[in-house]
Amino acid sequence: MVTPNQKNQDSVNSFLKNYFNVVLAIILVIFLVIVYFMVLGPKYLSTLSTIKDEVNQKQLLYNSQKKKLADLQAVTGLYKKINPADLKKFNSVLSDQYVKESLFGEIEDIVLQNGFMISKIGITTPEEESANGNSAPATSTLALSPKLGEIDIEISLTAINYSGFKNLIKIFETNLRLMDISRVSFSAADNTADITLRTYYYKTNAQ
Repeated sequence: MVTPNQKNQDSVNSFLKNYFNVVLAIILVIFLVIVYFMVLGPKYLSTLSTIKDEVNQKQLLYNSQKKKLADLQAVTGLYKKINPADLKKFNSVLSDQYVKESLFGEIEDIVLQNGFMISKIGITTPEEESANGNSAPATSTLALSPKLGEIDIEISLTAINYSGFKNLIKIFETNLRLMDISRVSFSAADNTADITLRTYYYKTNAQ
């Protein structure tokens, strides 16, 4: 005599035998849906957000560099028209000489006034780099006049967080002196950062 339990067991076995592939497919789909919403989905959205932020930052940097190119070309063309009384104001934007000590003090003031610590500042011109036999510095992307000199500034900072680092970059970009940011590096683990700037000066003795 077949008991009710045996009938139920036979029914379950028969169902699994006939619909095993369907049940397995449903379980697999449920598993994949759970994995997507718990792991892959959030990671995808996070990665997409990061990529969008990077693209926006690159676009802002490109727009900033494009504006500075236009400003530099305008300054070069107008320099000869400036009367002596206005030269002092003009020199705040584009110095008429390369004075390393003055530039060093200017950079140091900007960094220290914002509460950051400097571990190193290096200031050189591309000509000095070549004379010292060092590797060639990054070439300028601007079509410079022969009367415009370039100065490379390398700054290493400590005790700086990401928010402060972004704020310092913005200060350099909006500084009255023309500056191009050619390289940045930030370490969240060590709270350190490296920034390479390029600024310009007018060669009063250039032909």
